Amino acid sequence: MESWLEKILIVMKKLILNFQIILCLILAQSNFAQQKDSLRYEVMLNGKMLSDSLKNEPFINDIAVSPNKYITLVADKNFYMLGWGGLSTFGNKADTTINAFSYTTEGLLMAIKNDELCFMNELGNLDKLVKLPSSNMKIASGKEVMYLFEQNKSDSLYPLFAFAKGGKYKQLLVSPKPITAVVEMKDSIYLAIGSGLFSFSPKDGKLNLIAGFQKENVIKSMAVDLKNYILYIATKAGIYALKDNSLVFITSDFSGSILKFFNDGLIVFNPETYDILRIVNIGK
Repeated sequence: MESWLEKILIVMKKLILNFQIILCLILAQSNFAQQKDSLRYEVMLNGKMLSDSLKNEPFINDIAVSPNKYITLVADKNFYMLGWGGLSTFGNKADTTINAFSYTTEGLLMAIKNDELCFMNELGNLDKLVKLPSSNMKIASGKEVMYLFEQNKSDSLYPLFAFAKGGKYKQLLVSPKPITAVVEMKDSIYLAIGSGLFSFSPKDGKLNLIAGFQKENVIKSMAVDLKNYILYIATKAGIYALKDNSLVFITSDFSGSILKFFNDGLIVFNPETYDILRIVNIGK
């Protein structure tokens, strides 16, 4: 039988262990609070200041940064750049609605309209590069290729393509659900499919589940800090950060926003309110 002393020692050990667990939780919450308090927001565009004519042309759910470091947006058939004077058009008006756009690593502006993949020429016009397998596809930039993916189809097949120089594209995989976002980090491609975050290795063709959110917490957008290898994820609940397979909740202030990482800050775009801001100190 255990002596009273042994029983007391066991109880004391349990109390110490519980105290340590509680202390760790308190410290973790404190560290998170300090991280959130250290975030600084820079307003880049106040949607309330836009003219009524711009508000009547809803912006698509895309945002990019030009080679000369201007934020680029699209509304209907027009490209816009955000500078010190606000939003201004650039390039010529397209002949039909622009569905998606992105810059290549060389700074070439690519765009999709209907079933055509185009580029902006020196005159500011969109020239057709190749006809795509379906209409209204999305595009994302990689280091050496552009990624083309499906979001809006009537069937249950949503392919991901890699488009290389020379006008050739290759099918990488087929998803049973719409692909909402694609980014590239290190040697992997990260895909948002519904409320799931997946990584895909082009070398071995393996698709792995990295994180799964609640079904209604659909992933809206993703952005990558290539310097620190941090993946930022925007869902209906807020913004998360993934680093070294550790997922951290950052803030619920900008749920469902469109993200772009640039110049050590996370750009957040709300297409509904037309607000654009930049979160700094987010990677610290």
